[in-house]
Amino acid sequence: MNDVRHKFYQQHQDIFSWYDADEYACYEVLMVAPETIEKIKQAATRVWQVLNHAALVMKQFDERTLIEFDYPQSTLRLIKNNKQVPFIARCDFEVVGDNIYLLECNAEVATFIVETFKINGIVAKHFGKVDPNINAEAVLQIGLNQYIEESAKYLNKSPEDCNIIFAALSEALEDIGTVEYLMSLCHYQSAFCPIESIAMDEDGCYDHRGEAVDIIYRIYPTEWMVEDKDPEFGVSLWDYFEPLVYSRKLALINPVSAFVMQNKALMALITELGVDFFSQNNLAGFEHFLPTFMEQDKINPPLVSKPTWGREGREVKVIKSNQEIACNPDPEYAYFAKIYQKYADLPIIKVEGEEYRLQLSCFLINGVAEGVAARIGKDVINNNSKFLPIGF
Repeated sequence: MNDVRHKFYQQHQDIFSWYDADEYACYEVLMVAPETIEKIKQAATRVWQVLNHAALVMKQFDERTLIEFDYPQSTLRLIKNNKQVPFIARCDFEVVGDNIYLLECNAEVATFIVETFKINGIVAKHFGKVDPNINAEAVLQIGLNQYIEESAKYLNKSPEDCNIIFAALSEALEDIGTVEYLMSLCHYQSAFCPIESIAMDEDGCYDHRGEAVDIIYRIYPTEWMVEDKDPEFGVSLWDYFEPLVYSRKLALINPVSAFVMQNKALMALITELGVDFFSQNNLAGFEHFLPTFMEQDKINPPLVSKPTWGREGREVKVIKSNQEIACNPDPEYAYFAKIYQKYADLPIIKVEGEEYRLQLSCFLINGVAEGVAARIGKDVINNNSKFLPIGF
């Protein structure tokens, strides 16, 4: 089976080169009813509206409160002043029957895009199944180009006059593949630039060719920009980016508004605001949120602790009956503040004779829910989890 799987995915390695790492891509299709797909999209739409409204509330807080919610001091000016809306986000869900609960929202630098918008359809067709995302790539392409046009307008330029780069770390195959796929959907002149090749000064940002950059689609989180400092001068990438974005000399995709929503502490604020607050603002969707707190003593096991700025399941702990049953430690994320969330018991399915937990995800493109996909893993869905194509 593994040889067959390898030969199949090898045909598509030009757009999906990371398929074979730890047998990441499964060679079968999970059947998911069309009705379930629609319910997930509806849940994603409602969740996104709640997250956006909560983000507006968060941005109104004073600096001291924002720091208590674990936003870095150097990001606060843009958090307060940047009005751009996010382009793309991915919501991860527990789906059990009619109950759909948000585990987290990857609002700033979502990956899993190639798998969802391209590869899922290729695998579904291969197995004679219907791709639930049959129109998703077209929605993504239209949405990306619309967002680039809006970003150019933010800079008071036309997109044709902008130097647009798609950036990722030079050794991160998945990130490079993701931005190269998105670049292939871009109607405007653009180029790939490794993050390490970006140069900056007080006047601008420059690509690997030394040309001034206007718009950056980056798979590089803001908190990394803040933390990564030049060892010689002690200056971070963010120290240069922030004033350029603030003065509208540079546009980021996703913008800083996505960073506000990336913080898992936002889900604790949603719990604190409560269902009545959102109902009064004509927003459904609170029922899709799990109770989440910034203090562990406010919630009883079973629970999950996560870093506010955690990614790929790193430094996540599952605690049942006051005993830790699963942990994915990572010293890079250990120093962030934690949130404590009610444990969601992901459904168990069998793939190639092994039991896995199933997580279903849905993307939002300029606020439109489109692109549903599945990952399977053990106790914690993390960077070792597998991509499982879906269809009906």
